[in-house]
Amino acid sequence: MTSLLYSSGLNFQNGNPLGRKVRVLETELEALKKQFAALKAEAPTAAVVAGPPGPAGPAGPAGPAGPAGPQGPKGDTGPMTYIQMAAPAAAVAPTPVSATAPSSN
Repeated sequence: MTSLLYSSGLNFQNGNPLGRKVRVLETELEALKKQFAALKAEAPTAAVVAGPPGPAGPAGPAGPAGPAGPQGPKGDTGPMTYIQMAAPAAAVAPTPVSATAPSSN
């Protein structure tokens, strides 16, 4: 592993490319850790804003039946539940055309 990090034993002309990449990633990680710590310290008690409401869930179970309330006043009698409809018109069959030859005058 040391040969990846240090270029002394690998005969690289311009340095160790893999070791350079590891060092770059380490410095980026340290910078991100510092930014995260600063953000965490800046807003320890950030107010939470509620988002839009989600879809309605399923209906829950029915609760126990309570006592019945007082009976209301009796309403007017409405129309009958059965109303006789007019009979449909009888379908008229078309009259057949007679197949006679035209008369010549």
